[in-house]
Amino acid sequence: MKISTLTKKKPALLYLFGVLFIMGISVFATIHHPNAESIENTNNQVQRIEKEKINHQEQKIEEENINHQEQQSQPVQSKPVQMASQNYNVQQENTISGSELDKHLKGNLKGLGPNFVQSGEEHDIDPIFLAALAAQETGWGNSDIASAPWNNIGGITCMPDIYASIFGADYPNPGCEKLVDGGTDWQKFLSIEDSIRFKAIYLKQYYVENGNETIGEIQTVYAPSEAANDATGLNNHWVKNIVSIMNDVKAEQA
Repeated sequence: MKISTLTKKKPALLYLFGVLFIMGISVFATIHHPNAESIENTNNQVQRIEKEKINHQEQKIEEENINHQEQQSQPVQSKPVQMASQNYNVQQENTISGSELDKHLKGNLKGLGPNFVQSGEEHDIDPIFLAALAAQETGWGNSDIASAPWNNIGGITCMPDIYASIFGADYPNPGCEKLVDGGTDWQKFLSIEDSIRFKAIYLKQYYVENGNETIGEIQTVYAPSEAANDATGLNNHWVKNIVSIMNDVKAEQA
């Protein structure tokens, strides 16, 4: 009788244990589910913060690049612009960027604005004067001596000793050549960039440092009136033309 009663009660006990087991799992899941959800939310928040940091850094870098480009394209203007005249001292702190100067260049000088600025800054010669001098000497780079094989935009006559002094004895010298038989022997350069650099150093060492600092003083030596190689008298207008070109540029800076 006892065995029979136990046998009959066994399914009920198993059912009771099953119900308790399911309830236990449900309670365990209820207790731990909020923690799992909290961990997931925390991970999502960390990822969001990291993404915001990356986006902020990328935006900052982009803004810095834009600001740098804007600074490169804007005039330097570290001091008030001084208009040019016969008494203008060419040893000036630069007030213009290469791209801004290039807007005023014409003919074959177009695109050389950064070269004039670089050479001018390196040797304390106003880049605007360097560019105006090149324009005067070569008709905005369109004369024969401004093209190959001369690449001469400074009206530089043959001077092998000074060439070696400026560039160094080991630097190749392409020599000198006349445009016409019996004419002036013009110095040749490996490139127009070399010609610009040579002119800046030449003006600094052989004019400014020897007391010829103004446009008028430079003209008396660089392009004197009634010079043997100036049959048409262009040197008489040298100062006026250069001053005019310079002030066309400076007027937009003022």
